[in-house]
Amino acid sequence: MISQLPLLDQGMLARARRPAFGDASLIAPWRRPEDEARLIDRSAHGLAALARALAERLGRSPRVALPGWIGSQALEPLRHSGAGLTYLPVSAKTGQIDWEVADRCGPFDILVVVHTFGQPVDLEPARALCARHECLLVEQCDHVLAPAAGLGDAGEVALFSPHLLFPLPEGAVISLTGAARDWADDLDRALGRPPLAEDDRVWLKRRLFHDAVPDSLRRFVPQSGPSRFEADPPLSDPPAPISPTDLARRLLAAVDLAEEARRRRDNAEALAKVVARLKDVRLLFPHATAVPYRLALRADSAQVAAARFAALREAHLPVESWPDLPPRVVADPNHAAGAIALRNTVLLLPVHGSLLTDELARAYRRVLK
Repeated sequence: MISQLPLLDQGMLARARRPAFGDASLIAPWRRPEDEARLIDRSAHGLAALARALAERLGRSPRVALPGWIGSQALEPLRHSGAGLTYLPVSAKTGQIDWEVADRCGPFDILVVVHTFGQPVDLEPARALCARHECLLVEQCDHVLAPAAGLGDAGEVALFSPHLLFPLPEGAVISLTGAARDWADDLDRALGRPPLAEDDRVWLKRRLFHDAVPDSLRRFVPQSGPSRFEADPPLSDPPAPISPTDLARRLLAAVDLAEEARRRRDNAEALAKVVARLKDVRLLFPHATAVPYRLALRADSAQVAAARFAALREAHLPVESWPDLPPRVVADPNHAAGAIALRNTVLLLPVHGSLLTDELARAYRRVLK
């Protein structure tokens, strides 16, 4: 079925029957051999733990700078850590941080750059800013399939979220590179020993159900997410950190990065051809070469985005807006004009590897005319 979330296929389930090895082997694809890395449940908990570790060293709450175009819900654990958050203005065209303005917003202790939708950010200005402010550079690679040139190779800390790109109930990686390797003990204390996640059988049954539903019955399956383009999911208290279950570990060991990359590229290319026929919507990253998390589209206006969103929802086809901006960003439209413009015009279509390329393109072509 054409779904928003990656579904389990029989090949991955068969491979997952084998027992998982230790954490070092499981997370090897998301770390360099010389790095210190840890398997955690969610990258948001890793960033919060890093802030707590830094607070212990500094004797005060750390100052964390983030791009204004960032999801608010994922920042709840960081807010609960006591860190002071500064949202940096971004370009309304690309979503990249306005580095000239950012330099005047300091000082910072941590600078977070986000490779949104898996597309690499120019990290030279980020490194220069971190050198001037003597702060840690954190690469948030939640949408990145695996490290690559320009993705997860420049910061002192890199955060990956395999559970967002593969059918996993939980599973993320925090990797300490370079001088930050000395922080491993501090990070371990901040992470603590979370309890084991609850039984994943409910999650497994839900994913297997969606995989078994033929696409012809998609209209009968309840849709997730906001029903209107303008709506955002309500903020809720962040879930407590947990340790990934044995099922999550075995599924993580069973992922096929090369095959997933190929399928995502094929699906994105097929949908891009559908979008190329439209006059009011275009690709947000027309020259992208990285493995995509979603196919990101830019509408000519908020009205166009809302209409396209509604038409796809009416057809029971997955579509998302992005992101639910932090309240402080929304409250400062002059400083955050770029982030707000992107929130009001960007649409996201699924391209994950459990989708069938021809079926995907055919379904969206019927609606996107």
